[in-house]
Amino acid sequence: MPKYIFNGDSVFHNGSWETIRSLMSVLSPEEFNELAGEKAVDFFLETHRFCGICGSRTEPAPDREIKYALRCSSAGCAGHSRFMYPSYSIASITLVTRKKGKELLLAHNTAWPSDRVSLLAGFMQPGETLENCVRREIKEECGLDLLSVQYINSQPWPFPSNIMTGFYAEAADGEARPDGTELDRIIWVTRDELRKIQDGTSETGLVMPRKGSLARRLAEMWLTGKV
Repeated sequence: MPKYIFNGDSVFHNGSWETIRSLMSVLSPEEFNELAGEKAVDFFLETHRFCGICGSRTEPAPDREIKYALRCSSAGCAGHSRFMYPSYSIASITLVTRKKGKELLLAHNTAWPSDRVSLLAGFMQPGETLENCVRREIKEECGLDLLSVQYINSQPWPFPSNIMTGFYAEAADGEARPDGTELDRIIWVTRDELRKIQDGTSETGLVMPRKGSLARRLAEMWLTGKV
């Protein structure tokens, strides 16, 4: 039985409705991953009520291992034997540094509150490798080329059904400029400056993403010299 009940980006938890984001810094990584998994299945069932081939209603598929698999209810449709499973959008999020790792690039997205900054991120396109995705997104969003790209780790991202993949990259020489569409501000920070942003003592008034997010986890790895 599912452990969580969802309504959009809210979830019923401990007797009340809370946003999924608010639980990110409360739940353990294992608990949050479980929540993300259930959200992905909930989203899949909600958005696959009809067959994408013939338009007939879907029904539970006889898959012994994946109990939430679906198939087309029309026996004459290819979707009747070709079972449906949740799919995930894949995104990259990257620690971009310069000066041999001494400064970190942070950016403000035009859709965010004015005080929030984070690492640069974007979705993978068809035909790309994850490394290609990282290089393209950084080039598009701030004009930088990368000398190296190293995979770090990943995180299920239930908004609504994504996988965030974390990378570390060193930027080549050049001036970073926001694209003016998705990003309107970028800054380079030292470890001391980032530490002040994260503990709320920075004069800039900037804030980083919540604890529990991959962006915050990667930033803390950089702060402690683990990358």
